[in-house]
Amino acid sequence: MRKPLLVTALLSLALLLFAGAAQASLSAYLVQRIKDSVVLIDVDLTTTDGDASGGRGSGFLISADGQIVTNYHVVSMDMEREDGGTSPADNRDITVFFHSGTDQEKSYTAEVLRENPYLDLAVIKVELATPVFLALADSEAVAETTDIYACGHPLGLREISIRSGSVTAKRTWENHKYLEHDAMAEGGNSGGPVVDADGRVLGIHSLTLTASNSMTKFAIPSNVLRDWLKSDPREDPKPEIPGKRIMDLLDAAKLNYEEKEGALFELPYDNDITVTVHEYEDFLRAYVPLGELPGEDDSERGENALQALRFNYTDPVGRLSAYENEDGWLELYWEAQIPFSAVSPAYLKTLALAGANQAARWDKIMAGEDPEDPDDLYPGGDELELVAKLQQTLQASGLQFEQKGDDEDAFFTLPYKDDVSVNISIIQGMIWTHCWVGGMPGDDDPGKGTAAIELLQRNWDDPFGRLSLDTDGDILWENQVPHTFITPDYLAILANSCDGEAVSYKKVYGDVPMNG
Repeated sequence: MRKPLLVTALLSLALLLFAGAAQASLSAYLVQRIKDSVVLIDVDLTTTDGDASGGRGSGFLISADGQIVTNYHVVSMDMEREDGGTSPADNRDITVFFHSGTDQEKSYTAEVLRENPYLDLAVIKVELATPVFLALADSEAVAETTDIYACGHPLGLREISIRSGSVTAKRTWENHKYLEHDAMAEGGNSGGPVVDADGRVLGIHSLTLTASNSMTKFAIPSNVLRDWLKSDPREDPKPEIPGKRIMDLLDAAKLNYEEKEGALFELPYDNDITVTVHEYEDFLRAYVPLGELPGEDDSERGENALQALRFNYTDPVGRLSAYENEDGWLELYWEAQIPFSAVSPAYLKTLALAGANQAARWDKIMAGEDPEDPDDLYPGGDELELVAKLQQTLQASGLQFEQKGDDEDAFFTLPYKDDVSVNISIIQGMIWTHCWVGGMPGDDDPGKGTAAIELLQRNWDDPFGRLSLDTDGDILWENQVPHTFITPDYLAILANSCDGEAVSYKKVYGDVPMNG
């Protein structure tokens, strides 16, 4: 699978991994019916220049004449590039496998009948009479905690997987309705059905937001699919030109930019720093390459990695992260990612300006200078009003919380079953979601430096937040969002992500004592 609605591999918006499992089991009859109806989809994309790309996803039969439902992103003609850009393919070949990985395996060429990029749905067809297919349930009637089964081909594996779980929430994410569920699902499950105990389709798995130890799974409700299938195909939106969403935002923000190959947009600033903006799964990503992690040896690189984590603690919207390239070198980036549902021209302008300023601040630090704090990048606002608004957002999210402190100094704590306390407060007009995950790992300075490099690499794979090093020498996971762009569901996902990162940290590094 190339592009989860967020996350190809990547979209990674990260979140709570629920521990429950469905209590009931499917009958042998229903299991066989699912096996007869769920298919593996293989997509090969090519260009006239000889570039090639491909991916796998899942789908399921909805009629006796070979019509199959899957996600649009499974069969999309967008080719993702190593530099983060996207290019359209010229040719698309789709192969559907029935009973994949068994002695009964058969494959058929498929054609696309309908595709809707806005809903992330597609219908493809094979020339085959298929008397067995799956019926649609009423997704509006399903209640949270309802037993479900996620069916498909995780990671593109040939054998079918049927994993139990339950409906955990009804969410609105990126302005779309979803059924959130806790059945295990990875890349490759996209397009597969999420069925109830009667084998009826409640949703189409579309999105897994992934961080280092947490996953939040979203399925498109069956009623959304049903309504779309009843609609006129001529009303289906056309696939959007790669980069158009960002170009419209840049134009509305009146920012100077140069479009590069692959739907990448470069924004030059007066301090000779260029910020690159592009669409990464369902996030807008702004970044500035900072070159190789500085240092003549492992000791110096480790010390600079620690400095980068301290730098993160002072960053209003982004983070420093590290990526190991194919040559084994660690490349350092300033970057910020936000869901498109939170993007506005003003927010994009803030992100780009922050990137230019923060990259310049980092250069000064590496030159031994002491730059000013980026206070001018914070929106500010009346603290009392913002605290009251934050409390209303928390109440609308359905999260359990407790208020601490009074007046403008008030903050909120959210207890989790993992003995993690997530804190949410106002900081200069930002909604600050954070939790301390432990002390800085490492028995000595070289050990701490090695761990700091690992933590910067973890930041690279985190879709929502960052690990940073506070003034007491402790590690926290945090995210800051301007108060005008927070929503109840966004806040719930950030809180769950914070809990998941704390659990992951302790699994890797143990319960490291804190200094503060």
